[in-house]
Amino acid sequence: MKFLTDAIGRTSEYKELQNAVQLGALPAAVTGTASVHKANVIHSLCGQLKKTALVIAADESEAQRLKDDLTAMGLPALTYPVRDFSYRDTTGVSHEYERERLQVLSRAMDKSCGCVIACADAAVQFTLPKSELKRRTLTLAQGQVIRQEDIARTLTACGYERAEQTEGTGQFSLRGGIIDFYSPSAPAPVRIEFWGDEIDTISYYDIESQRRTDPVPSVTITPSVEVFSENKALLAKNIRAHAASLRGKTAAKARAVMEAEADKLANGLHLASFDKYIGFIYDELATLFDYFNPAETLLFFSEPEKSKERIRSVSWQWSEDIKDLLEEGILCRGCDTFSEDWVSVTQRMEEIPTVFLDTFVHGSYPVPIKTLVNMDARQLSAWGGSTQLLAEDLQSVLERRYACVVLAGSERAARTTADELKNAGLPAAFMENISTVAKGTVAVTTGT
Repeated sequence: MKFLTDAIGRTSEYKELQNAVQLGALPAAVTGTASVHKANVIHSLCGQLKKTALVIAADESEAQRLKDDLTAMGLPALTYPVRDFSYRDTTGVSHEYERERLQVLSRAMDKSCGCVIACADAAVQFTLPKSELKRRTLTLAQGQVIRQEDIARTLTACGYERAEQTEGTGQFSLRGGIIDFYSPSAPAPVRIEFWGDEIDTISYYDIESQRRTDPVPSVTITPSVEVFSENKALLAKNIRAHAASLRGKTAAKARAVMEAEADKLANGLHLASFDKYIGFIYDELATLFDYFNPAETLLFFSEPEKSKERIRSVSWQWSEDIKDLLEEGILCRGCDTFSEDWVSVTQRMEEIPTVFLDTFVHGSYPVPIKTLVNMDARQLSAWGGSTQLLAEDLQSVLERRYACVVLAGSERAARTTADELKNAGLPAAFMENISTVAKGTVAVTTGT
């Protein structure tokens, strides 16, 4: 939708914002923008300046709206969900959101995604460092010589569980000269067939029928879980050493839990509570912010005051939950911090070029503002399908010499709508690809 960039690019307010970004006069604050205008600003700035967008949304519903709007505008976006850490060694733990997060992190690492949208609480949660994700990522290609055992070892090190038959993400199976696995970053499970130690074919396959579908020249293995230890014996040793150092009234409970979990690891068994040992497993702790290069990124905060309040509320709830787990001995001192706080977020605003997007003017911002832009933008209600009402709405703005665009869904619907508006006496026409729209006219095209 190049016409959106062309339209906003003609306004003095946008030009001021664009200059601020180019000259480094940031952080900048933009007020007077509703949801669709925020998407327009993000889409246009990042498209014109060749930047990746990291967007912190006020809540999940806004994150989804921004994702839909940005994708419709031509900037494919992914949402990064919050997840519940697993502190108890119990079976049946769901990894659905964790694997969605890993897909986003993989796309952010290889720069194949133009925009990532997250709520503040998801963005501050600890995850595996970028260097660790890169180390545990393996690309396999047709004709490559590699032993099946080496691939199986890599899958195990990435947290995949071996099964008789691969039926879901995070699983792999090995039989004869065939390896099946389902990576969180893949659209479907992958089947690799060997001829000796050479990869003969790589293809996706259908889980239900187990039949191959689309052949692919290469495929990438990425981690299946965010927190996983390859060296279980070393982790068991570190857990025991930390358990021995505990003091206080809950130390005995915590030591008993940690000793039991260390025994499982020493015996080579799976542990469902790896999350609580994230500080032992990784030399550094990382968040979503660490996956973005400040020189290549624009950080957008939609309604930053709401994000601040969300962090405050969620952090209180997390601290209450952790307090209970400390009393039970499930967690202990040194294994009780799993996210950054709002102070850390404000530091990110100073490290990464930041733009605040607000509907209303605010008296203050989390960090000092260098550029303030106020846009006079309005968001109309969605078209309900009545051509008569649409014609009336358009007539009023055409009289003020507005350039109008109607997104009518499919091409057939767009052509029909254009004809009906033209029959109603409006200067309307169907346009397949719109770059600019003349003032006082109506262009009808596809899209939402």
